[in-house]
Amino acid sequence: MTTLTRKAERTRQLILDTSLELFARRGYAAATMRDIAAAANVSLGLAYRYFESKESLVLAIYQQMAEQTDSAVSALSPGSIADRFIATMNARLSSAKPYREAFGALFGAMMTPGTGTEILGAGAREMRGMSELTFIGLVQNSTDAVQPTHMQDFGKLLQAIHFAVIFYWLHDRSENQKATQELLSLIHGGLPLLRRGMNLRVISSRIKSLIRILDRVFGAQ
Repeated sequence: MTTLTRKAERTRQLILDTSLELFARRGYAAATMRDIAAAANVSLGLAYRYFESKESLVLAIYQQMAEQTDSAVSALSPGSIADRFIATMNARLSSAKPYREAFGALFGAMMTPGTGTEILGAGAREMRGMSELTFIGLVQNSTDAVQPTHMQDFGKLLQAIHFAVIFYWLHDRSENQKATQELLSLIHGGLPLLRRGMNLRVISSRIKSLIRILDRVFGAQ
């Protein structure tokens, strides 16, 4: 991976931020690389030097989101799995709030197979791999971490829940996204029960089966 100078990194970030603003205003399909370059006040050639296509730009946005989630988890205070997961989700939703309309505009591209920008597609595999490791780390470093044999599965399950919460938040039209907070409260109460259930063979085996199913779509391998 090429290391960028500080100036180059600022220019790259400017293009990313500008693209989100344009996606929010015009929609993903309508905003072209030429539009993004013009709005960022850089040449089209320079924009393509950083991102070979609009699709690669969107994949870079996904990667940035995964890096921000990893940073949020690294900054967590000691605590239970449930407390740390909810703190992570609140931090991520708060930082993403200014770009909520942009992410909403990207939703079709995120979810449609074959676009090159689908969040569960091959292009976003690296992002999902990083996200997976982040949530396994969240579990591992919690004060009530599950048994080592269940740690990976529980982390993968949290990763899937995290994606589900984000998708719900994007569609939540309640005032100040109150419904999302209600969902997070429900998850906070359910995670300790799920954690204790991992000690029961019948529960852990069902969760392992669920993870194998999820891996067919979410898997980073």
